[in-house]
Amino acid sequence: MDHMMRRVDSISSMPDVILHHILSFIPIDHGIRTSTLSRRWRHVWCETPCIHFGDYSCGKPRVRDINQTLISYKAPKIKSFHLCVPEWVPELEPGQIDSWIEFAVSRNVEELFLSFNYRVYGETYRFPHLLYRSSSLENLSLDFLTIHTRGFTLVSWKSLRTLRLGYCSQSPDHDFLSGCPALETLTLGYCGGVHRLDLSNSSPTMTTLKIIRHQSDTPGLFEIVAPHLRYLDLKNTEEPCTLVDVSSLTKARVNIRMDRHYSDNDDDDVKADFLQLENMLLKMLAKLSNVEELTFKTAFLQIISLAELRGVPFSTLNKVHTLTFKTMFARSVIPGIARLLQNSPGLKKLIVHAREPICIEDRDLDTYLGSQGLNLDQCWRSKYEGFPTSIVFRFKDATWYLKLVASFIEMVLKNVETLETLVVVFKDVRCSDDPTWFQELLEMIPTISNNNNVSIVLGRG
Repeated sequence: MDHMMRRVDSISSMPDVILHHILSFIPIDHGIRTSTLSRRWRHVWCETPCIHFGDYSCGKPRVRDINQTLISYKAPKIKSFHLCVPEWVPELEPGQIDSWIEFAVSRNVEELFLSFNYRVYGETYRFPHLLYRSSSLENLSLDFLTIHTRGFTLVSWKSLRTLRLGYCSQSPDHDFLSGCPALETLTLGYCGGVHRLDLSNSSPTMTTLKIIRHQSDTPGLFEIVAPHLRYLDLKNTEEPCTLVDVSSLTKARVNIRMDRHYSDNDDDDVKADFLQLENMLLKMLAKLSNVEELTFKTAFLQIISLAELRGVPFSTLNKVHTLTFKTMFARSVIPGIARLLQNSPGLKKLIVHAREPICIEDRDLDTYLGSQGLNLDQCWRSKYEGFPTSIVFRFKDATWYLKLVASFIEMVLKNVETLETLVVVFKDVRCSDDPTWFQELLEMIPTISNNNNVSIVLGRG
């Protein structure tokens, strides 16, 4: 007991600034409970720089508790204010939300996170005007909320560096972005109703764009015009997406998420969808031809593998020096990987994150190839018979996987001449936790890379 008391006392003797920092990592209601520890702790929470109310795991916060907390709060400045209301709260009115936001703004809040998974009285909530004039706001994140500025107010977020909009029915327009001269990163997640994102008149400081699309949110064509961007992270669906102007990009990560599942009677849909995807991704590759660092995941690699098997020409990735693949070592991705390597004349580094099969079904890929008049046996057996289908992949042992890794590394070394470093990370595969298997892999590497100047680095995540 004495030992425990000394430990408590040692923490209590720390300066307030350290205790405030510790409390900033927990929800504010947990921080308030520390006031019962001792007289020393009674008012410590009142000046913690971060206030977090609710999240999706803890449920809805109570209006009375929030009001009482803010009345007792004494810090002159709030670094971070998070408010998450995951479900309907009957006593919560728009005016009440206004007062909380105004409180945060009055304390020069730097980071504001608001998530309201509902609508107040059936009407879209409108922020108080004071929020649009916050000069201290640096990071703003909104879920299920829309920024209304047209007709009555202008945005003046002079310090805003990151803006994230989730589940919103809008994209920032020119008038909006003109009020964010320091904006660096824009993230749009599941924003319905957005079909064209034009950032051509945005501030030159805005260099990072992250987009997550969902088929049900924004069906139809989506266009991106962003000539100043340096980094693009695009998680797209099978819906059409066009990179109109991304001429300044140096780094990009592109992924395709297949939301649709086909049945045995959907052959015509498979043909139409995959042909559209092929065309879309090859056009994207053309727009990414001068990017220096590229990352692709399994579905992307599967689709461009179809194009390679059909003999469709690829753009040359003239400036790429680093490629990253997050994929399985299965047959359906190998043709596309091989072509990307061959079309990257300046490639210096390849990073591969090995994964279990999570992908487009082989039968759907075969259906499409058959619809294009190709002989499936000739397609797969000519160069890729050493690699399994995704179904076979799931039922093999560690020894078999060891040989598969060797085959993949050999394939890589045959298809690129300029490579200096190959990194293969085994984190999300069954064998990765087996130290014996990994040791055998390490011992096998010298026999694979014999007479080759490539440095091969293996990791387990």
